[in-house]
Amino acid sequence: MSDPAIKIQAKDLRGNETAELERTLKKLREDLFQQRLKHNTKQMENTMAIRNTRRDIARVSTVLAEKSRQAAVAAAKEK
Repeated sequence: MSDPAIKIQAKDLRGNETAELERTLKKLREDLFQQRLKHNTKQMENTMAIRNTRRDIARVSTVLAEKSRQAAVAAAKEK
């Protein structure tokens, strides 16, 4: 995931479990921290990696929100 050439697709994320998505989100946030650190110390060559990582974080967060809404709707229907 730290490779900027590999982009995460939302359709691929929808098949994952919630726990796996949370692990992915944690990993992406750690990657973003490392990229920002490299950028601030002038060691980063590809600054687009920061932007791509932020977008990947947004994709994973969106899918997590969709899953939580679906779970809430399913729980409400069972009541």
